[in-house]
Amino acid sequence: MMFSYYVKLAMISLKRTPLLSFLMVMLIAMGIGATMTTYTVNYMMSQDPIPSKSDNLYSVQIDSRGDGVDYSYLDTIPPEMTYQDAMNILKSDIPKYQAVISAIRTTVKNPAKHDTAVTREVRTTSADFFPMLEVPFLYGRGWDETADSNAEQVVVLTKQANMRFFDGENSIGRTLQLGEDLYQVVGVLDDWLIVPKFYGQNNTMYSQPFDIFMPFSTQVSKEIFTTSLINIACWKPAEDESTAAFLASECTWIKVWAELENDEKKQQFQLFLDNYAQQQQTQGRFTNRILNKLVSVKQYLSEEKIVPEDSKIAVWLAALFLIVCLLNCMGLMMAKFHGKAGEAGLRRAVGASRQHLIAQFSVELAVVGFIGGVFGLLLAQLGLVAMTNLYSHLHSSLMQMNALIVIATLALAVVISCVFGLIPILKASRVQLSSQLKSL
Repeated sequence: MMFSYYVKLAMISLKRTPLLSFLMVMLIAMGIGATMTTYTVNYMMSQDPIPSKSDNLYSVQIDSRGDGVDYSYLDTIPPEMTYQDAMNILKSDIPKYQAVISAIRTTVKNPAKHDTAVTREVRTTSADFFPMLEVPFLYGRGWDETADSNAEQVVVLTKQANMRFFDGENSIGRTLQLGEDLYQVVGVLDDWLIVPKFYGQNNTMYSQPFDIFMPFSTQVSKEIFTTSLINIACWKPAEDESTAAFLASECTWIKVWAELENDEKKQQFQLFLDNYAQQQQTQGRFTNRILNKLVSVKQYLSEEKIVPEDSKIAVWLAALFLIVCLLNCMGLMMAKFHGKAGEAGLRRAVGASRQHLIAQFSVELAVVGFIGGVFGLLLAQLGLVAMTNLYSHLHSSLMQMNALIVIATLALAVVISCVFGLIPILKASRVQLSSQLKSL
């Protein structure tokens, strides 16, 4: 009952001092808007990309280097591995799912149309990729292990690619031309988004999924390689420039991800990797050290520093700007409550306690904070729209506030208004009754 009464008094007070109230609201709104714009982007960049499985998905990493350099001071190793190691590791039946991951760029067109071919990025992987990452399908399904074994010319399209090449129709069984070869469409994805896109290269973590997926084995059989889309590191050069020499070389360029259902499976797979490394060492490889790691999704994002440092710095700078806005707002609060000294004295004279005055003024600041929070949300949304246009290479979902952020924003605005208004409130509540009554 008293709360609604205090809210009514707050609205009357705001109308009595419209300029001061407007300035206070706008200062809070600007600080909140800047802070929540940067925080939203940072929060969305840092979120768990696949919460239902992130504790069971692992980046498989082995240190196959033999360059004689002492890397013992480093606990991390590159996430890519050589072709021969990737193929050998895929032979293990311990993981529930495991997939090799790479990428190429090629021209694509629908041969039934007379459109000009367009250049598209293609994700090359293995059959387990789709169930491992719980990829939803609109039409068809992913290819099977037979397609991997036989390097079949099949593809899976994203919903957007299917719209581009087949006008959104059910394209299962139809043909798409990649480069000079024809591929059969076996599946079309439904709306699907993983942010960050942890399974790919670091510079594509926050972009849309590649338009097309095809078997990694098909890429290798067609000898299609796009070095700009993968991280290649060769501590020892290939014997010659042939594809066979490259595949047999010590160049690391393939990522392997595995799903292990429990700790027992993880220990078994870790033992498998260690035994494999020791076997390779007896054959003259892995001469630097034996270090094999199963890195979880969250640990992988942390080790690879996926969230840019400048994004974190921007949040802190925005928070400092918010504090500056609130300090200025505090000065306005002091002026506002100084003008209410007569009212405070009158209320004390008719029986209101100091606690009642503190409660009344706190509710008034909470109302100011809430209104400032609402306007701050509008400014934050404008900021996110501007950032979407400025950073068009980033996925638009990063620039959207969810319900939790909206509620947190309003709560933050109310709390900080009351906290920074604490000194003005306490000062106003200590009014000298006699002096104020004489001035009335």
